Amino acid sequence: MRPYDRAKMLYEDEKDFFKIFDYCATYGVVVSTDDVFCCAYAVHSDYITKYTYNNLDKPNTWFIHLLAGNPKSLFGLVEPLEFVCFERFDNKYRLIPFDKIKRRY
Repeated sequence: MRPYDRAKMLYEDEKDFFKIFDYCATYGVVVSTDDVFCCAYAVHSDYITKYTYNNLDKPNTWFIHLLAGNPKSLFGLVEPLEFVCFERFDNKYRLIPFDKIKRRY
């Protein structure tokens, strides 16, 4: 099964998947290959950690909405930012330095 199909299966209602897909395709980045599928956008970490709109014009974080497959190939396709942020359907945001994630994979 392709990573795209695995990501889509995470949502009971397909409309929710396409809302995220459309948002990231418009304001961020969508990567879909045989190895990985990712929907993400750049934002400032203050928005995530402090819920402030300051610095939104200075993104330093990739906020990953959807990821399926092997993320290793993403590192060569996106601009490195200071952080990567994600949550696993538990409303707990993980803000991790980009370099630390890159070393992990």
